[in-house]
Amino acid sequence: MRWISLLLLFFASLITYADKQVIGFAAEPLIQEFSLNGSQWGIVGSSFFILFIITSFIGGTWSDRIGTTRMIFIVLAGVTIIQFGSFAILGLPMLILYRVLLGAVEGPMNPSGLSFISRIFPEESRGLAVSVFIAGASIGGIISAPILVGLMEKFGWQWTFMALGGVSMALLIIWVLFDRYSKTKQNVATVQAKKLKWSDIGPVLRNPACFLTIALSASTSWLIIWLALWAPVYLTKVIKLTSMEMAYAIAGTGIVSLVLVFLISSISDRIFKKTKSYRMSRVWVAGISTIIGGLALACIPLLGNSVQWIFVALCVAKGATYVNSSMSVQVMIKLMPERSGFMTSILALGNNITQLIAPIVTGILVQVAGANLALGFNYSIYVMVGLFLLTAILNLLFVRPDKVNETTISKAVNI
Repeated sequence: MRWISLLLLFFASLITYADKQVIGFAAEPLIQEFSLNGSQWGIVGSSFFILFIITSFIGGTWSDRIGTTRMIFIVLAGVTIIQFGSFAILGLPMLILYRVLLGAVEGPMNPSGLSFISRIFPEESRGLAVSVFIAGASIGGIISAPILVGLMEKFGWQWTFMALGGVSMALLIIWVLFDRYSKTKQNVATVQAKKLKWSDIGPVLRNPACFLTIALSASTSWLIIWLALWAPVYLTKVIKLTSMEMAYAIAGTGIVSLVLVFLISSISDRIFKKTKSYRMSRVWVAGISTIIGGLALACIPLLGNSVQWIFVALCVAKGATYVNSSMSVQVMIKLMPERSGFMTSILALGNNITQLIAPIVTGILVQVAGANLALGFNYSIYVMVGLFLLTAILNLLFVRPDKVNETTISKAVNI
């Protein structure tokens, strides 16, 4: 049953990512239809995150009380309603409101999904399970692009938005039916978790394992947003790829990096089965992989315009560091397993704040270099390399999640 649940969660991740990125494919028709300028379109793009950061933390924490499955149902229902209302978008104010509301309802998805996995999968198989969930977003970005563009060219952006709402509704119905069926086959005891107290969470938040794990995950988020916003410019303007070559390069590195993430996660799970040690199986694997990924990233400015070797370096850098998204979640949950939703929400909060700051810092570094665009991008790359090496070494030295004393806040938890 849990693998079917993971499959449903994978599709939920894929769908919500497609909902998030569809606005980019609709950029040209929306800009023309509503006569938007560059700054107005920038506001549309950033408006998604206005409430996303807040609801990501609140929703993930609240899932400990109402159950992660219910929270995911709320996300899918909210996405369905908002996408079905796309025909109400008649100008810039409604377009911004649409993006703000979509970000608000999607916020709890990632922390709730990660918490859901921690409650249905045993510790020795969580690495691969978390990687499958995270892969939903990556695969969603790869396969949804041609589908969404094709729908938009044939039916228009409004009907495409509504189609995404229909897919969300279909998944919601399937999952509700499966959830009811599975609960009739199992005796599921659920008790609401007690209210969090500072005396419970204070020692956890002050533990170096907590904030160093967040820092390691945040460094990966820095690379993720750099690849999404700046890598296309770097590959076309500095490496001199055509737009189509750039698209193939990004898609190719995405596929290869996913394979590496699955491989490293499986190795981590095997180590845990043998040692039962989070430090050896999660911290060491994440730290060593991040150092390798950081060094691969550091090689890129030294490779000139060698497209093949830059492709290899990007694949290694992405695969070896993206695995932190899986390892960090497990370490955070280990620190307070009875409140997995709260711990994944804190992790998501650090990642989201990083994704707000990183583009600004990168833009400043590129601008400081002036006409030497390659130098500006090299500055931004070495900032990420420094973050990877620093956070990885600190994690290897000081993060010891196995020594954390577990407390009990609730006798049972909502799934």
